[in-house]
Amino acid sequence: NAGIAPESLVKAAQAAEVPIYPIGLGSEKQPRNVRLVDLESPSRVFPGDSFQILAYVQADGLEGRTVKVKLEQHTADDKPLSPPVVLERRITLGADGHIDPINFEWTPEALGRFQWVAEIESTPADDLDANDNRRSSQVEVIERRSHVMLIAGGPSRDYRFLRNMLYRDPTTQVDVLLQTAPAGAAQEANEVLIDFPTDKDTLFSYDAIVAFDPDWDALTRDQIQLIDEWVADKAGGLVVVAGPVHTPNWTRIQSAGSTDAKWTTLRSLYPVVFYRSGAASIQLGRTASSEPWPLKFTDEGRRAQFLWLTDSPTESETIWNDFAGVYGYQALRDVKPGAQVYAQFADPQAATGSDLPVYMAGHFYGAGRVFYMGSGEIWRLNELDPSYFSTFYTKLIRHVSQGRLLRDSSRGLLLVDKERASLGDTLTIRAALSDEQYRPLTLDQVTASLLPPNGNRVSIPLKRLTGAERPGMYSGQFTATEAGDYRLELAIPGATMELLRREVKVKLPAREIESPQRNDVLLSQLAKQTGGAYSVGFAAATGASTGTSITNQLRAKDQTTYLPGTADPDFEQSLMTWLLVLISTALCLEWLVRRLYKLA
Repeated sequence: NAGIAPESLVKAAQAAEVPIYPIGLGSEKQPRNVRLVDLESPSRVFPGDSFQILAYVQADGLEGRTVKVKLEQHTADDKPLSPPVVLERRITLGADGHIDPINFEWTPEALGRFQWVAEIESTPADDLDANDNRRSSQVEVIERRSHVMLIAGGPSRDYRFLRNMLYRDPTTQVDVLLQTAPAGAAQEANEVLIDFPTDKDTLFSYDAIVAFDPDWDALTRDQIQLIDEWVADKAGGLVVVAGPVHTPNWTRIQSAGSTDAKWTTLRSLYPVVFYRSGAASIQLGRTASSEPWPLKFTDEGRRAQFLWLTDSPTESETIWNDFAGVYGYQALRDVKPGAQVYAQFADPQAATGSDLPVYMAGHFYGAGRVFYMGSGEIWRLNELDPSYFSTFYTKLIRHVSQGRLLRDSSRGLLLVDKERASLGDTLTIRAALSDEQYRPLTLDQVTASLLPPNGNRVSIPLKRLTGAERPGMYSGQFTATEAGDYRLELAIPGATMELLRREVKVKLPAREIESPQRNDVLLSQLAKQTGGAYSVGFAAATGASTGTSITNQLRAKDQTTYLPGTADPDFEQSLMTWLLVLISTALCLEWLVRRLYKLA
């Protein structure tokens, strides 16, 4: 119901030399209305972990007024809890069209699926449409400990602080692999690894791997390939921290026959591109400063909530500004396309041209995430407050491993191209599936089940993508034909108890409700640019109030068109008359001649 763009309409009218004479009806003032634009929440959370629910409120004609927004927890079938759980906020509405975010925070204890319902309390006199005052969002609370592996080429301070922190965290199981530690060395960890895992079952059980300047050369090509599969196919979260010992060595390794695949796979995991061997790049290896330099966060870095050291972005930015900084970084040739740069090393002497060295960057790699840091010096945050170090790594690990939280099975991942859509949108479904041995599934087709708002379950075929970037990928589509919540389910073939789920929220566009006022500016422009005239109301259009009606302003556009091969009625009538006279005259002359010669 948006129609074509005004620019296209003007061009078409100008090309056809057709003036437009709009008649404006209704009021030019925005009616009073307040509505809930959206309600955002994580789909899954852990018990004991606080999470945020964001409600977005928009109002027109109510600037400065105060309204109450209520958030209530319901059961999965939308029934209030007993005793009720209700959170309330009062906000002062902003200017017309301004969207005010309201942040609710909750720490769940009970397990299960819950519906959170937000509602604005308003009076009918101040609200054009009360039906847009309510929004809901579903959150599932699951009990599951995060499984994290730490691998380090040496006992750096970040490694030791993080190991101790995770070991004391009851919600985390941490396994460590210190490559320089002798066999039998005691460490604070749930399990001390002697070697990097070589089987899929073991590696695929981890949610995140944090690697501090690891000696990748000690891993085989198969182990590197296993990491690649874990990130890309199993949504693993990988944090790679550069260091002064091993990073400069492996990044300068040139292609060397059979080992080239190992280093190619490893380099593809990183969101950045390193310099390789050569005289120029040797000088551009790891660089350290004699004094600390602060981190310069990009716009993307300032918006990234997982880098906030407190719940307030302003306070967090102040803390990072107070941070003395770091000494080292890794010189990089470039950042990969699609990667996000979050922070830079602020030493202007280290800049290449106008670009400062990248210190923090990240990108999606298949279904997982990879985050890069230029050095392991976050421990220096302890100078400000020891809690900042814990907050940084806790949020970072959860960020890179959030794809694991959305998984229902280790054998598959179900994705939709957008979890919030408008009525009429076509949504694409993608599934990455594997068999019991974690090999890509080879079936030509699998069937997903879609439960729309009306409750009538529909089967959706997902066909195997033969030209996909990775085997075992399936795809299908469905169209959102009604507003509401859609639930998508996919049973993994051969796994009776494993069901992949996804939810999609579809809303009805409300363009007429959002902007019901008369648009005098647009209508005047349409008339002016096409040579017409704009009239406000029927009185002006008919000339009752202005004395000049639209009909008097219309210019005559009579046209004469000659159609070849079409008879002229007047000429045809004249022709037929003269033909009749000619024939009659001929007959009369014939009769007269015959009489004179006595032939008749």
